[in-house]
Amino acid sequence: MSSQLAWRSASRTETGHVRKLNEDALYACDQKAHWAVADGMGGHHAGDVASQLVVQRLDQLPGEGRLSIRVDLLEDALLQANAELVEMAGGNGKVIGTTVAGLMFDDTRYLVYWCGDSRVYLLRNGCLSQETVDHTLVQELLEQGRINPVDVEKHPERNVITRAVGAAGELFIDMDLRPLQPGDLFLICSDGLDKEINEPELVQLLNQPYNDIEQLLDSLMSVCLSRSAKDNITLSLISVEQTEC
Repeated sequence: MSSQLAWRSASRTETGHVRKLNEDALYACDQKAHWAVADGMGGHHAGDVASQLVVQRLDQLPGEGRLSIRVDLLEDALLQANAELVEMAGGNGKVIGTTVAGLMFDDTRYLVYWCGDSRVYLLRNGCLSQETVDHTLVQELLEQGRINPVDVEKHPERNVITRAVGAAGELFIDMDLRPLQPGDLFLICSDGLDKEINEPELVQLLNQPYNDIEQLLDSLMSVCLSRSAKDNITLSLISVEQTEC
């Protein structure tokens, strides 16, 4: 008898209490082992169109084949989406853009990829790590030592992102391939979550006992919606377990 890794997920998106339009979009396919969240750029033109376009391109990707080939196709799809959005915007400073953050698995590894400030978290052995690094002005200032970590949450330019799909003619997607382990719990989210829940509280919430992944997702969303929820909130949880075959 041998063992292999299996996964199950739960995903949900909410408009929140202030925004009239939900500009977030999500992609979740356990069969293809691929999940992603896209957050259309608010304050710009057609952010919802941008996020939906990215999700559509992800949905067209195959779920079979070596991960290296799938990664190449993923990058091609995001570059295509970027070109389409730049063309759709038509120049003159107009931007139709979106963030994206996602995960793709094979039997032993996960690919994490991102552009913008949507995030991927990993809870492993009770410890939480942010698997992505925000493409934001505040993150750049933090890395340069020009602001302190305690200043990040209340910085007046906290929402200024420095990279997005559709924001420029040339697109750079950060990607990293890492080992997958049984017991891993991933969270992909738009920034509507981290505006409501700080990291210490998120650790507590993700470590709470739950009967199924949907129950944990509902708990996270309920906490967000019990607060100001000024932004759209999109969450995708993926639980990895070992099965015998």
